[in-house]
Amino acid sequence: MRGGHDGLLERLLASARGDVAAGESAEVYERRGTSIEIVEDAEGMRLSVVKERGFALRLFRSGRTAFAASPPEAVEGLPAEARLVLGRARTRRGARATGPVAGRDASAPPSPPDEASARALLASFRSDLLAAGEGAVSLTEAVLTAGARTERVVTTAGRDVAFGSAMATLVATVTGRTAAGSLSARVLASAPRPEELSLSRLAHHAVDRVLLPLRGRPLAPARGDLLLDPNVAAPVVGRLAPAFFGDDGDALLASRTRDGRDAFAAPVLSLVDDATIPGGPVSATHDGEGTAHARTVVVSRGIATSRLSDAAAAVRLDQPPTGNALRRAYTEPPAIGVTNFFVDPTAGVAPLELLRALARGFYAAVLLSRPEVDLAADRFRLHAAGYWVEKGRATEAISETLVEGRLSELLRAVEAVGDDLKFVPSGAGGAGSPTLFVPKWKGA
Repeated sequence: MRGGHDGLLERLLASARGDVAAGESAEVYERRGTSIEIVEDAEGMRLSVVKERGFALRLFRSGRTAFAASPPEAVEGLPAEARLVLGRARTRRGARATGPVAGRDASAPPSPPDEASARALLASFRSDLLAAGEGAVSLTEAVLTAGARTERVVTTAGRDVAFGSAMATLVATVTGRTAAGSLSARVLASAPRPEELSLSRLAHHAVDRVLLPLRGRPLAPARGDLLLDPNVAAPVVGRLAPAFFGDDGDALLASRTRDGRDAFAAPVLSLVDDATIPGGPVSATHDGEGTAHARTVVVSRGIATSRLSDAAAAVRLDQPPTGNALRRAYTEPPAIGVTNFFVDPTAGVAPLELLRALARGFYAAVLLSRPEVDLAADRFRLHAAGYWVEKGRATEAISETLVEGRLSELLRAVEAVGDDLKFVPSGAGGAGSPTLFVPKWKGA
C-alpha cells in the first residue's frame, strides 16, 4: 500500500518539502479506489466499473491552511496552486500538519464484488420484497454500488500511514398498489460490504413505506404516548451530530443546556460515535488525516461530555483527536463528520416491552419525507405513518400524521430505549437508534 510504482506521491511530497518555507508544513494525500455499479430496471441489468485515483495537498502556515487537489496527470502543479491561496486563508489556531502516529497500517480492503455476486444480491432483495409485500409491492429500480479504496497520508511533520476501507449501498425504488391507488418511494441501505447489507430489513421497510399510506387513515396531531421506530428515530439522531463537531457548536450547546446547567437529553440517552460498532454502515480504522478512529461518547446519560474532532479542533479543545476528519472525496479537504453516530442501546429493553407500555398513542413506523430538525431554532417535525396503539395493541393503520414540537423537549422526554439498534445512511457515515419511547407527548 506504500505508494504506486510511478512514485507520484513521493515526488509530490518531495516538491512540497522543497517549497516549504520557515514556519510552514505540508500534508500529502492519495486515494485509489474501484467501484462496481449494477442497475436493474425495466430495460434490464447494466454493469459499470469506475476506477478512481487522486491526490491532494494541504499547506499550513501560522494557522492558515490552503488546499489543492488533482488527478495524477496534474499533480505536479499542486504546490503552486496551494501557495496561491495560502496567504488569503483565514487564520485558525491548531491548523498544522500532523505528526507520527503509533500503530500499524490497516490491511487492504476486499475487492468489489463481481457481476455474478451483485446479480445474486439483487435477486435476493427482489425475493424478500415480493414475499414481504404479498403481491402488493413491486421493484421498479435497484442500484447496487460496492467499492473499495486505499488511502495514504504523509506529512512533513513525520506522519506516514496507509489504510483501506470499503462501502456498499443499495438504493431501490418500489411501488405499492392497493384498491386505494398506488405509491412509489425510494429506500436505501449501506454497509461496509455487500454481504452485510440487511436486505430483509430493507424489504420490510420498503413495504411499510408504500403500503401504510395507502391502507390507513390520517391522524390529526394529538396528545398521547409516542413510540419511534429506529427507521424514524435514527435520521433525527443524525441531525444532532453537528452540535458536537469540534468547538463550532459551543454556542449552540450552551444555549440548549443553559451553559451546562440543564441536561441535553434524558438520562436514558447516551450518544456515541464509533467506527467499529457491529452493524454500522462504516467500518474503518483511520480518518482522512490518518488518525485512528476512536469510540467517542459525546452525551453520557443525557449530559454533553465531549466533542468530535479533527487534529486542529483537538488542539483548540485541548483533547486528543477523535479521528473524525472525513474526506467525502479526494477533491475536498477533510472536515469533521460522523462515522457511526448512534444512541447507545446498552441499557435498552426488547421493543415488544416498549410497545406494551403504550397506553394510548402512536407508533411511528416509517418517515414519509425527510425529517425537519432545526438545532438553532430548537424545533423538529416528522411526517410519519404507522399504527394507533391502545393498551399495547395496534388497533388501526395510520396513513400519515405530523409529530412536531421542541427538539429539546423531545430529547428530555424519552423514558426508555429498545435494544434493537439499527442504522440508516447519514452523510458519509451512518446514524443509528433503537426504538424510543416518549410517554404523553403533547405535540407542538
